[in-house]
Amino acid sequence: MNWFKSFFAFTILSLSTCVGVVAAVPADTTFQIVESVPEATSYGQPGVPRTGKVWLDMVRGAKRSIDIAAFYITNKPGEALAPVIKALAARARAGVKVRILIGRTFFRESRKSIEPLKGIANLEIRILPVDSLTGGVLHAKYFIVDDSSVFVGSPNWDWRALSQIHEIGVRINNRRFARTFEAVFDFNWHLAGHPDLPRAERVAVRPPDFAPVTEGNPVILHDEYGSVAVAFPAFSPPSLSPRWVDTEQPALVSLIESARHTMRIQVMTLSALIYYGPKGYWPAIDNALRDVAARGVKVEIIVANWALRWPMQNYLKSLAVLPNITVKFSSLPPAPQGFIPYARVEHCKYAIADSSRAYIGTGNWGWSYFNNTIDASVFFSGKGPVSTLIKIFDRDWNGPYVSTLKPGVHYRPPRNH
Repeated sequence: MNWFKSFFAFTILSLSTCVGVVAAVPADTTFQIVESVPEATSYGQPGVPRTGKVWLDMVRGAKRSIDIAAFYITNKPGEALAPVIKALAARARAGVKVRILIGRTFFRESRKSIEPLKGIANLEIRILPVDSLTGGVLHAKYFIVDDSSVFVGSPNWDWRALSQIHEIGVRINNRRFARTFEAVFDFNWHLAGHPDLPRAERVAVRPPDFAPVTEGNPVILHDEYGSVAVAFPAFSPPSLSPRWVDTEQPALVSLIESARHTMRIQVMTLSALIYYGPKGYWPAIDNALRDVAARGVKVEIIVANWALRWPMQNYLKSLAVLPNITVKFSSLPPAPQGFIPYARVEHCKYAIADSSRAYIGTGNWGWSYFNNTIDASVFFSGKGPVSTLIKIFDRDWNGPYVSTLKPGVHYRPPRNH
């Protein structure tokens, strides 16, 4: 069953019972879009909570466990991540079991920030050698609290991601949803302890001891306004996930192909040219975008100005020349204190089909992020939550920081470090 058809099936079922859907949804099954706003910019949708506060609330509220999958961890005294790291250490000392999973490739970026966490009781850190297993990296950014609450989205565990980069994430409170993420985390946690891919493949086919959240068996959630969302998670790559979870690439292609009127996309980089992996052409997302545009769907794409590097700039121009596709790139102004390396950038990864279906993820749109690199995402339906995401997109699309990509113009890539 196509995932957006699942949404309509749930809606029809709810209407047929003549009972309000929201009343039937437990209070602990909530859905909340979260945004990081670079300081001294006009970003920030009113009413949408900020990442740092949400993270701090989740960590401080932990009673039993906190499991973190992080690309890297970069803390800085006095910045927004510092109180989160402090709270993490405090919860571990109070008896909460904390597990942190980091990839090996960018471990050097984390070494200084995780050193103060070493030796704390109840806190364990493992390094996952994704590079030697698949040739990719651990790029996911999610964490689970007490097997009941999940945060997933574009922000890294980096002080800049909370105050100097535009990010989008989502917090979901639902035990079955959290257990699905927990099962994927456990799979990779054990793989970090025993990096044996053939053994992991044997483990991957074992059935779960609970009903996981999938495209065919999603969860019903509601936001703070009482609007309903139907959601399921998806993961990459297939080789580093249990076989019974959904994978991101086919789910994202399905989302794009479902569009009938509009397709809004905001992602840091986008290319069908393979840079990290077997050189060549990656048709999956590219074909879907060109197909919906050819069918008359209005496609709007925002990328970061970091995507203007060659040959990605030329690839984006190949989209921009097509009827019904407009590509814009975002250039944030410098921070008030001056240049900050690897910051002041559009780092979101989300997409919206029409006005009722969407996705929020952790990976950029390139072959490696779906095929050899660990990433995660949430796919959801529901006009209420999706309307919030549309407001964020439209605010950026019509805002002061974007420029329309013109195929006949050569753009100089920005300095980012």
